Amino acid sequence: MKKALCVLVLLAILLSTVSASADDLDVTALTDQQLQQVIDQGKEKMLELERIVEAAKAEQAKRKGEAPAGSDGIQHTPVSIKRSPDKYTWYIQDYVGRNAAGIGYTSLGGDRLERYGAGVLEFIFVTEDGTYLDFGDESALRQYVVTDQSLKPNTEMKLTFQKDSKGKEYDNLVEYQNIETIDLLVRRLDGKLNGETVKAEMVPIKASPDKYTWYMRNYVGKNVASFGYTSLGGNRMDAYGAGYLRLNFIADDGSYIDPSDFEQLKRYVVTRQDVAPNTVIRLTFMKDSKGKEYENLVQSQSYESITLYVHKLKTAK
Repeated sequence: MKKALCVLVLLAILLSTVSASADDLDVTALTDQQLQQVIDQGKEKMLELERIVEAAKAEQAKRKGEAPAGSDGIQHTPVSIKRSPDKYTWYIQDYVGRNAAGIGYTSLGGDRLERYGAGVLEFIFVTEDGTYLDFGDESALRQYVVTDQSLKPNTEMKLTFQKDSKGKEYDNLVEYQNIETIDLLVRRLDGKLNGETVKAEMVPIKASPDKYTWYMRNYVGKNVASFGYTSLGGNRMDAYGAGYLRLNFIADDGSYIDPSDFEQLKRYVVTRQDVAPNTVIRLTFMKDSKGKEYENLVQSQSYESITLYVHKLKTAK
């Protein structure tokens, strides 16, 4: 109670000071140095007022049960998700308004995943300032809330299962799923930006109709370290079903981007890509001596690489 009274008193003093200064001060009579002092003091008072107002908004949102995402909060009506009718069909959840730490789990490989039946969905967190959000750092994840997602809730996810030599399906071995990743736009709870705002758009990528057809993902706005993986050969790759796309990087300042240097990748954000999102990627599979296709051995694919133009974050050393 005492703390609340102090805040109200401070707010009243600040408001009265600003009002008095505005009414009584003749700025035409001030020197250049005095004018600058007035500007500097005014900015300090405005910042203090903003902090008090934001704290009041956050407390108000908390009492109403709303998520205090940044200074504006999140106005979101939760979507009721359809019930899965069988092990082959699932529906994308509604993630908006959820804290990033409360979504999925971090795999041994360092990916953030969530189970949909026997299938798994990979999360790509996209921050408003392009900084890298460490999936394995729970304390960092707790500072962020989801504000948008690339796939609408109730988007249908289809699974097909591997079969044994007698044609019987395995219960938990997924051969193919039509959706593998989802982008989640996240914002810090305190609304702070670590540098500049980065252009990021939640582009809905088409679901794959079969294991032969995939669609190019959207990489613009993403931190370079937040997607893909480094192969044993030292290349940065991204998986598309049974296929793999090599990621080539071009920095706008001419710097060399080492695809195997994870710490360097974290300093960059993607600003452009040379192949548009949702461009079709076709895969063909190798066959055995009897003409039967192998499940995971790709013979050729219509795209083998994509060039990503990247920008070094201002906060990066």
